[in-house]
Amino acid sequence: MIIVDRALQERERSGRPVRVGMIGAGAMGRAITNQIVNAVPGMRLVAISNRHPQAAVRAYAEAGVVDVATVDSVPGLERAIAAGRPAVTDDPTLLCRAGLIDALIEVTGSIEFAAGVVLDGIAHGKDIVLMNAELDGTLGPILKVYADQAGVILTACDGDQPGVQMNLYRFVKGLGLTPLLCGNIKGLQDHYRNPTIRRRHHDLL
Repeated sequence: MIIVDRALQERERSGRPVRVGMIGAGAMGRAITNQIVNAVPGMRLVAISNRHPQAAVRAYAEAGVVDVATVDSVPGLERAIAAGRPAVTDDPTLLCRAGLIDALIEVTGSIEFAAGVVLDGIAHGKDIVLMNAELDGTLGPILKVYADQAGVILTACDGDQPGVQMNLYRFVKGLGLTPLLCGNIKGLQDHYRNPTIRRRHHDLL
């Protein structure tokens, strides 16, 4: 991660930030907006697409950005980006086709809709970051084939559970151990478990 941080810092210093478009402005999208806007030098969240554009406006506003353009065409979006003004739209195809966007983050949690957006982005040469475990788990390998054929990156992000899990896997391997199982097991954690409950559960088995 230090290598990535330094690369982003260099892009910030050289005035070449990574221009990111995001599809989805729910709770996770708002958190990503706040992080990129306020804590990631070398990256700009230049546009957000959401079926209700006011949710995208809210995401920017919660991050402290109030001068936002509402756009409905690729030229309009590119004019806003060139002027340094974040843009919102209800049409994700604009983000896929805008030449001034380098990468897309998919954050809708949908499958069929998100797959269409990702394929459109890939077809237009966009690197794709999935914050969408549902899509990745269902169609990820297929989308990866299309991305490889187009010569673009398709990846998951560190922050959603699969990315965090892979970092834990790397850490454990780095200790010289052999991980045998990875999984999302937080639902099995009982904060109120005690020896009596444990014995009772064992007897039921």
